[in-house]
Amino acid sequence: MFSLFWAVQIFAAKLGFIAGASVLPFQIMLILVAALTLMVLLWRNTHVALGDMFRNQPALFWKLFLANGIQSGLGTFLSIIGIALTATINAGFLVKMATVTTILFAWLLLDEKLSLRKSVVMVFMLLGAYLLTTKGQSLLPHIGDLFILGACVSWSLGNVLVRKTLRTQAVSADVVTMQKPLASIPVFGGLISTVVFFPKLLGTSGPVLECCPFSASSFPYALVSGVLLALTWIYLYRTLSVSTASYMTLMSMMTPIMVSVLAMAFLEEKLVTIQLLGAGLILLSGAVIYFSDVANV
Repeated sequence: MFSLFWAVQIFAAKLGFIAGASVLPFQIMLILVAALTLMVLLWRNTHVALGDMFRNQPALFWKLFLANGIQSGLGTFLSIIGIALTATINAGFLVKMATVTTILFAWLLLDEKLSLRKSVVMVFMLLGAYLLTTKGQSLLPHIGDLFILGACVSWSLGNVLVRKTLRTQAVSADVVTMQKPLASIPVFGGLISTVVFFPKLLGTSGPVLECCPFSASSFPYALVSGVLLALTWIYLYRTLSVSTASYMTLMSMMTPIMVSVLAMAFLEEKLVTIQLLGAGLILLSGAVIYFSDVANV
């Protein structure tokens, strides 16, 4: 379910930008809808535990708040910009680069072993991302692809920080999820302040982040994308709480496949041969990580 919700959320967001949505207003609406969805689905069963954590375990509350701000605030912000500026298929495959960044942060922050096999696999995933985004014709990916890669760093760092905190603390997955929209507020507040008061700091990205015209035609896509984002958050931590990281890696491999099918069927996007090679390297590398982890369980 996590992979399905994530794939359709990426696709719905792209449709919103095709319909004329501006990035920043779309993100604000997206987070508001996600927050309301979480309130409806989780508030009744989580508000007592969340309040108790805030009052009785403030250090734990703010550690998780910081991690969620990085993961759901900064990560969502960067990914939505990336989706607006790159091809849907590119976005679908590049989100899998979070596998590489997660391995690196787990090695740095959780003292997990970085084996030779994982190191080689990461190199192949990076090569696959390079071929997918540049078609082998330039040194750097396009700006939209770089935003997606930045989102992968934020998602991985946030999730690893959550995992590090929960190693010593027992907290419900839904309680952690309920924090996500709250933790996103400072990120978006800072972004809006920068856009309004210091637009020159954004350089060439300024027009992309113009604040704050909202296209009514894009509202249905923001609504759908926000609901799906909330469901993605819910099933992310619920899945991690009952399964291994290896299983999560394998299941998330379905996301780029589903995004690609939707993009090719409804948006007429295509991949050239060298991009297909890059996409294949990303999928193959993820499968190798999964099976090597299973073998070591």
